[in-house]
Amino acid sequence: MNKRTLKGHIFKAISYIAAAITLFALIGILGKITIEALPSLSLYFLITPESKVPGLGGGVANAIAGTLLLSLLSTALATPLAVGTAVYLKRYAKDGTVARTFGFMLDVLAGTPSIVLGIFGLLFLVYYMKFITGGFSLIAGTIALTILILPVIERAAEEAINTVPVELEDASYALGATKWDTVRRITVPFALTGILTGVVLGIGRAAEESAIVILTAGYTQFLPEFKVLRDDGLLFGLKFYPYQDLIAALPITVYRSFEFPHLIPASNGFAAAFVLIVIVMLINAVTRILLWRSRIG
Repeated sequence: MNKRTLKGHIFKAISYIAAAITLFALIGILGKITIEALPSLSLYFLITPESKVPGLGGGVANAIAGTLLLSLLSTALATPLAVGTAVYLKRYAKDGTVARTFGFMLDVLAGTPSIVLGIFGLLFLVYYMKFITGGFSLIAGTIALTILILPVIERAAEEAINTVPVELEDASYALGATKWDTVRRITVPFALTGILTGVVLGIGRAAEESAIVILTAGYTQFLPEFKVLRDDGLLFGLKFYPYQDLIAALPITVYRSFEFPHLIPASNGFAAAFVLIVIVMLINAVTRILLWRSRIG
């Protein structure tokens, strides 16, 4: 065995060991959470809001509904902004000072701690814009989470656009297509898999966030209600529920269970964490299935 082959085997073994450590760590974490959650996991726990259970804890339907609303609405708001920014930087902006500055600012935004964005949301969205957002509310939480996940989706979209073969776009231009037609019919469809991967990452990032949510969305024991009531303190004198109302989230439920251990069983917190993991896994699985079906098609 020569030296080059030996090095190859050594690095291959290191890679296998690293993968095994990662896998065992993941299994250990999931196993621990599942075991600790079993005493509280039940259908009643999942479909009952906390407001219907005496005391604190005992139900997470309100938190599940709030987590889905916050993560899906923020992702729906961030995706077109992120993809549009990525398309502009990669296909329209010239490689100059403006483009580099824009990219640098996105890197800064991506590296900004979530607690800083939460404080910004608390001051600007909850207090200064209270006449629009209603204070602690679904709108405030959604906008703050949109700012958080926008660079995640944008960077994934940029990387996906970089994978588009230049030959395909050149062929489109040769056939008389405009840049917009090429982007719409060639670039974005070819990069869709990578873009959707970024969207999934954004949903997971929004679903797991706690600092921003507690500082902008607050918390409520009640399920979201869709209704409109009069409120003279808000714009147009109307309050739109649940958008301008408090909203719950699973990360806050987990936090509260350990903040009040003498009032809420620890298994409730682990059960809420288990549900959150399952939601993120289901979103990933559904997205991968859709991508697989689109490839077959």
